[in-house]
Amino acid sequence: MSFDLLDYPRKIIWISVTEGYTDQSTGEWVAESSTETEIQAHISDVTLKERQYLDPGVVEKGVRKLACDSSIGIAVGDRVVITEDDGTETTWVVTSKLSESNLLQKYANILRSTYLLAKR
Repeated sequence: MSFDLLDYPRKIIWISVTEGYTDQSTGEWVAESSTETEIQAHISDVTLKERQYLDPGVVEKGVRKLACDSSIGIAVGDRVVITEDDGTETTWVVTSKLSESNLLQKYANILRSTYLLAKR
């Protein structure tokens, strides 16, 4: 198996979210904006060992891991829409960055990040 293989067979949409804010010069509220981009990634379940370190409230809703190319620029608070096996779409929120694969970068020139997703 190739290390650069991001093999989730169905559509994954990354929604980059820019939170709303108050414009300091005018005092007006600027609404949240978002941009949707289809990405290649790998989706996996969280292991029992990893679950023991997570907030039980988040785990109860549902958690998954998303591994993708680090150059995409996913940030905490962004959303991910995943097309499931049965064709339905589920929405997840990026809650944290779990890891970045430096070893892959050193030997294969691939920089991959793994994020924790919580069901929305």
